[in-house]
Amino acid sequence: MDGVLPRHTQPGTAPGTLAGRAPVPDEALDFTLVEYMQEDVKVLHNVEVDECRFHLGTPGRTWIDVAGRPSSDMLRDLGMAFNLHPLALEDVFHGSQRAKLDLYEGQGFIVLNDPAYEEGELQLRQVSIFFGDNYVISFHDHKQDIFKPVRDRLQASGSRLRMFGTDYLVYALIDLVVDRKFPLIETLASHLEALEDEALGHPTSHTLGHIHQARRALVTFHRLEWAERETILGVMRPETPFIMPETRTYLRDCFDHSVAVLDLLESYREMCNGLMEIYLLQASNRMAEVMKTMAVITVFFMPLSFLAGIYGMNFERDVGNMPELGWKYGYEFFWVLVVVIVGGLYLWLKRKRWI
Repeated sequence: MDGVLPRHTQPGTAPGTLAGRAPVPDEALDFTLVEYMQEDVKVLHNVEVDECRFHLGTPGRTWIDVAGRPSSDMLRDLGMAFNLHPLALEDVFHGSQRAKLDLYEGQGFIVLNDPAYEEGELQLRQVSIFFGDNYVISFHDHKQDIFKPVRDRLQASGSRLRMFGTDYLVYALIDLVVDRKFPLIETLASHLEALEDEALGHPTSHTLGHIHQARRALVTFHRLEWAERETILGVMRPETPFIMPETRTYLRDCFDHSVAVLDLLESYREMCNGLMEIYLLQASNRMAEVMKTMAVITVFFMPLSFLAGIYGMNFERDVGNMPELGWKYGYEFFWVLVVVIVGGLYLWLKRKRWI
């Protein structure tokens, strides 16, 4: 089990610490053991590793769920207790792995992703599933009991989970992880709608950054889901051991759900790209309005400034050359001239539909 050590651990870094990340604590993991047959189900919470090892050798089917982020030492103990492949345990330790299916001698290993959308960021969380002929061992990074619905179904009498083998339990876990993405997509959609209202209504200097952040989350989500779809397809293949033909029928439904998630992500990614175009168009329109207003002001005040410059000199020696300065109604004449010029410019601009 020497392979279960951080592949990117820097010199002097303690076990359980990833380079460039915060140290991974030696958490008190939550072990939930379920031993079941068609007639009976036994659920044990907070069990020890030795007790899990004992139940793996019993005639019934065994499911061990490990909640939390284990350290490298803890994984080494688990690997020796459950005979788990060291390469797969490295993937469990490092987390944030691409969804995949690996097959080892007498054992299958599945990696799935159960992301969360928090404060505009997509938080990656990994779900790992080991399965064999009569056992399933699942790991998930967060302490939340995400597989409780499956455990409740197992405890219901007459459940298919009891009637079928452990391959059906693997299907149920995959199906739950896939279906958990639909509420996440709804959260993303609500965020995009809020950004759309903001971009069309009153965009701020932060709007473009928020749109880009949502777009990046959608691209990451799409990449995760694409790999997950291929993983489910791999589990469905006839050469995958321990998966019975009747279970592949149910996995096909799981595959359809994964495709539906991908379709939704595609549509929302296009919507996000459209939001960026809308924001840039709105910014361009606002700039055009500003330039238009400044141009109109310039058009109106340029001739007025010219007139004021001429008649504002008021030089006494210019009276002979500029008789208007000596007129009794020269002041009134000046304002009439101003109104005529401004009114003429306004009517001309209106006729051209520039204002």
